[in-house]
Amino acid sequence: MSDFDTFYGSNPWANLDKNERRWYDPNLVELYRQRSVFSGTIPFAKDMKSKRSRTMTITQLLDVHPDSSPLSMRQLWMPAAHIDSRAVEVTFNRYGGKVAFHEFDDLITYWKKDNKAGIRRILNGALGHHMIDVLDILARNAYIKGALDSGFNLMSGGGIDFSALGTADVFDPKVAMDVWLGMSYRDVPAAQGVNGAGASILAYTSPGVIHDIQGDESYKAAVEYANPKMATKYEAGAYKNVRFQQTPKCTLYNCGEIIARAPVSVAISAGDGSPDPTATKVDGTYMVGQDGMTHYITLGTFTTGLIDDLAVGDVISIHASTTSAWGVTDGVNFQEGKLHNLRIVSIDTDNGRLAFDRPVMVDFTTDLGGGTFAYITKGRHIHTTIFVAAPTGLVSGIAVPPRTHTPPPVDDFESIYRFSWDAYLGHQLYQPEVFEVVFSAGSFRYKGNKVIQ
Repeated sequence: MSDFDTFYGSNPWANLDKNERRWYDPNLVELYRQRSVFSGTIPFAKDMKSKRSRTMTITQLLDVHPDSSPLSMRQLWMPAAHIDSRAVEVTFNRYGGKVAFHEFDDLITYWKKDNKAGIRRILNGALGHHMIDVLDILARNAYIKGALDSGFNLMSGGGIDFSALGTADVFDPKVAMDVWLGMSYRDVPAAQGVNGAGASILAYTSPGVIHDIQGDESYKAAVEYANPKMATKYEAGAYKNVRFQQTPKCTLYNCGEIIARAPVSVAISAGDGSPDPTATKVDGTYMVGQDGMTHYITLGTFTTGLIDDLAVGDVISIHASTTSAWGVTDGVNFQEGKLHNLRIVSIDTDNGRLAFDRPVMVDFTTDLGGGTFAYITKGRHIHTTIFVAAPTGLVSGIAVPPRTHTPPPVDDFESIYRFSWDAYLGHQLYQPEVFEVVFSAGSFRYKGNKVIQ
């Protein structure tokens, strides 16, 4: 080998690593979010502000009885038909949210949104997403609770509540025809083909249910029949005259039979719970969260099951309350505002610690008793299919519609800036006969093998 071959390729820079620096792109890339799935089917609203009351009673007129008895040929008198009514009571509550920052944070941050630097723009966008999500979850919860309270619901497998749903009780698409039959007898216009022969019922459901019914010969994917301009948002397909929209929000994670339950024995601060971003990449890709947080949550003694019943990839629930209202004793309450559904990415069995794909985004710092700050639950997932045939199933009482606020700084240095929103409103059952909910088991997969949990 010549000196040329030996020395020409010698590069004095090749083993240097201190001459490189890490560059962080300042432009924040927002994750795609599914927006406003349910609230669009509740346009029926009552203005409660002008009435100066938290509660409104709405009266509905009942039709007179169609007495078909024949009259005598010379009959001169007959009793007047009886007229009656029924009433619905609407009550509003207050909802809202807030974000804030210190002016120093805005001075030093390099983050940008839409190529414009500053935390103010970032937080304003986050607040808007928060408002949409809250209103949509309230609409979903109103449909589900309304169906449970009114009895217009079906449990796959013939059970009477969530506790009876097992892994074999998957959604049968033929139940859609049972729903159609009930609506037809209840004289719901959409099920009668009123105002046109092309009547159809809208059904919100989970991706797991869509997966499970795709093999039925009567199911057609939206691309097989729908003009893209005519398809509804998130429309996945149709079974006969039922059009299905899919959304993960129709999965009530861990709300069925409890498989494993443990208390959280150390307080959780917002930002805790995801792996150390300097040491571990979630899914081999994402450096999640911030360095200075606690990168796990700590569990106490399991009250149901064992930590061995948990596995990496499971979606578990973190919650501060429980309910027995729907058949599962001390079950997960899908209506809890602080409820988190997070995917496990690591389990430290020896120390009773879990880490998740995302941080816990709210504080669980209140001692619920005995050193318990929250609960973690792995349970059966409940898949909901919400059949809606008219926009009058729920009425929304609105005293104050959603509004945003920018309160002025009030500290000595005028340094804390806040952005908030609130609304005074409430969803109430109005015509429960025009919608119905079917609860079932269903397929689930985030990564790895598909399961019916």
